[in-house]
Amino acid sequence: MRSFRKITLGIAAWIMMLNVQAQISVGAKIGANFADTRVDGLLGNLAPEQTTFTGFTAGVMAEIPMIHALSFRPELNYIQKGFTVSQSFDVDLIGIDMEVGAKARTRINYVELPLLLKYSIGTDAAKVYAIAGPSIAYAANAELNPVATFIVDFNLPSIPINLDNNIYNRWEISGVLGAGGEVKAGNGKVFADARYNLGFTNMLNNPIVDLRIKNQGFNVSAGYAYSF
Repeated sequence: MRSFRKITLGIAAWIMMLNVQAQISVGAKIGANFADTRVDGLLGNLAPEQTTFTGFTAGVMAEIPMIHALSFRPELNYIQKGFTVSQSFDVDLIGIDMEVGAKARTRINYVELPLLLKYSIGTDAAKVYAIAGPSIAYAANAELNPVATFIVDFNLPSIPINLDNNIYNRWEISGVLGAGGEVKAGNGKVFADARYNLGFTNMLNNPIVDLRIKNQGFNVSAGYAYSF
């Protein structure tokens, strides 16, 4: 019992010393997400080629120092993911070769909770860092944006996607790996980073036609964090 009490008191004292010495930071960021997907299954091999969807991301973050150069960085982000499918063909119109086609942009708006570890090297004035960890996301809503192409693009009315359909999975678990830099600014720091996000769960799984889709993407963001 005495040994357990000593261990408990030792852990409590270590936590108190860490809290006294540590500077916790909170901040906000904004950036762009270049989203794409991985398609598996029989129908996936027959589907039109998908291209990158450029979306918006913004969020808030905290940074809690742990030991040495390691810190815990939880975030709460809004992020747009999705993909673009396009198909086109040439037609002969009054002797002029014209391209006619269509695009379908699928946009899914997620609320994302990355739980990251951050390792920093540098001085108090400037540092570079690496970040990695898991992320949990929830798809709030989604829509399909069709575009007709004939000389120029014509945006057609958006079509809401019913994410409650059992072929969709609103919850997503993914892994995050990235790097960035920061410079001291007043009582805080300006930071910027780039990261790759790899989805582990299927965003869409249709066993009838053997089609499975997972999210992936690359995003860049910048922001400011205030240190307490």
